[in-house]
Amino acid sequence: MKKSVCDIEKYKEVDKKYKIIVFDWDGTAVHTRNDDIPELITALESLLEQGIFIAVVTGTNFENIDKQFSSHIRGLYKKNLFICTNRGSEVFGFDEKSQPVLLFRKNIDEKTNKLLDKIAEKTKNDIESEAAIRLKITYDRLNRRKLDLIPEWENPLKSEIDKLIIETENKLTNAGFKEGIKGAFDLMENNARLLGMKDARITSDVKHIEVGVSDKSDSIKWILKNIASLNKIQDKEILVIGDEFGPISGFDGSDYKMVVKNHNDIVYFSVGKEPNGLPSRAKHLGGGPECFLKIIINQIKIV
Repeated sequence: MKKSVCDIEKYKEVDKKYKIIVFDWDGTAVHTRNDDIPELITALESLLEQGIFIAVVTGTNFENIDKQFSSHIRGLYKKNLFICTNRGSEVFGFDEKSQPVLLFRKNIDEKTNKLLDKIAEKTKNDIESEAAIRLKITYDRLNRRKLDLIPEWENPLKSEIDKLIIETENKLTNAGFKEGIKGAFDLMENNARLLGMKDARITSDVKHIEVGVSDKSDSIKWILKNIASLNKIQDKEILVIGDEFGPISGFDGSDYKMVVKNHNDIVYFSVGKEPNGLPSRAKHLGGGPECFLKIIINQIKIV
């Protein structure tokens, strides 16, 4: 397979200094959470020292990001770093001693937690009753449940998204669930409405269909309100980088949730494969985490 080439000179927007840099983690900043990333840590730390605000927006928990990235940074400038975790449900900052501080958490009651269980379980049972297939639910996630459509493929890389789509579609349809990935997505959405959750957030990375009470749109709104607005930073001074802005199997990519209506001057770049193209607001670079690092290093050099 031909490797995606990152040509950051393709867009003039790359050579502009930004005051806030927001980015997804898995597939954008790193290939896997086991990667050793000293060069990236050094580069991001340099931007923090320059007074640039850095915000990670991720679906995973804080501990995963802290272990791989934020725990390696020390200094007063770490107060410019924010980690938005659990798909919009939490935000962490750092104090004068570089220790993490919980700035925001969306709390839900036991009734809502049980409702999330019911939605995921009904969707699992509906698919399994139609097809000769066994799926898996992950329960231990804050404010969300994950239905694993292909549990036998444990940790697919974001760079394997095209292959993952094919294999997951084939698994579902060959087993008798002819509606495929999009059908599973729609089913989760319909079950949420049927069971009484009016504002359920349904997202998918192809492997999982998730139901929750928040998503990355909540993270970007928090950043705009609590970083950009408070520091009088304009939309045109904000850069957002991800790898899944474009549609996947008929539904929006997870990073598309970071595209904000009525904030048209925010700049969006994708370093992902984007097999089905991109929305008009985002520009495609490709190249994965290597391209992301290239963008960050370039930002350090711009005065």
